[in-house]
Amino acid sequence: MADLVRGEASESDEEQDKHEIFAAEVSGEATEEEEDEDIYEQPSNSSATASIYRNNLLQRKLIESNIGIWRSLTAFTRSFVVNASKQLLTTDQMLIKSQVSLQSAHIALQQAQRNTALLQSRTASALTSSFLPVIRINNKSTWE
Repeated sequence: MADLVRGEASESDEEQDKHEIFAAEVSGEATEEEEDEDIYEQPSNSSATASIYRNNLLQRKLIESNIGIWRSLTAFTRSFVVNASKQLLTTDQMLIKSQVSLQSAHIALQQAQRNTALLQSRTASALTSSFLPVIRINNKSTWE
C-alpha cells in the first residue's frame, strides 16, 4: 500500500478501487450528466440562458417547487375564500330571515298598541258614563 500524504489526492486507479462508495440516489440531488451545464460556461445570449434554465436540474427542481408552492397557496386561498363566501351567504340569509321576522313582530306590536289604545278609550268612556239615566221628578203631580 502506498503512503498517503494528508492534503494530497491519490492519483492512481489502484488506490481508488480499494475504497468502494455505496450511495443511494436521492431524488432532487444533482446528477453529473453532460446535459447539466454550468451557467457560467455558457455564452450570454438570451436563448442560451433559456436553455440553461431548461437543462439545469437544480433550476428545474426549483421551478417545480415554486410551482408546487404556488398551486398549494392558490388552492388554500381559493378554499378559504370559498368557505368564507359560503359562511357569509349563510349569515346573510339568516339576517334577512331575522329582519323579516322583526318586521312582522313590529307590525304585530303596532296593531296591538292601536288595539290597546282603542280598548283604553272605550273602557274610559264606559267607566265615566252613567248607566242610569237622570230622572227628574216634578213636584206637581200630573194626575190630578
